[in-house]
Amino acid sequence: MKIEFIIIIGIVIVIGIIFLISKMSGNQKPKVQVARQIKLDQLESIMEHLKNKELEYDFFGITSKGTDCIYFADNNGKINIEYEVMANEQKPYVDKIKDFAKSNGFQIVKTTYGNKPQYEDLKEAPVYKLDINADLKTASDIGKQIMTEIFGNDMSTNFDIVP
Repeated sequence: MKIEFIIIIGIVIVIGIIFLISKMSGNQKPKVQVARQIKLDQLESIMEHLKNKELEYDFFGITSKGTDCIYFADNNGKINIEYEVMANEQKPYVDKIKDFAKSNGFQIVKTTYGNKPQYEDLKEAPVYKLDINADLKTASDIGKQIMTEIFGNDMSTNFDIVP
């Protein structure tokens, strides 16, 4: 009986410490819980949260079917758009992304974040970054354009927000 009492007291102390630590770290900006799904006309408002550092990360992505996942990354107050090729089904879109960048005068940079793709011919998934350094409205407009012209979505498409 005495050992059970000591264990219960120990658990209460640990919970109390966790509670105090969480209260003491309250000087951080609150993180906005972003809606699970959006439509393209809501994209700019999510980017506003990105700019204000109210999201969990300094980027977010949108996708309706997985193959059309594009990321919006904050680069010191300017937004760039990225396309990471994690699956074979995404590969046919790479040339379309490159052509889009070229026809709109955007530099495209190929990089990687070290993520393992779902195919065997590469160890790390390539990321194609449209180096647009845009403001929120311009990045939103370009994102909408990519989603409609390259991936065939429209303004009524529901997009999941992904970290």
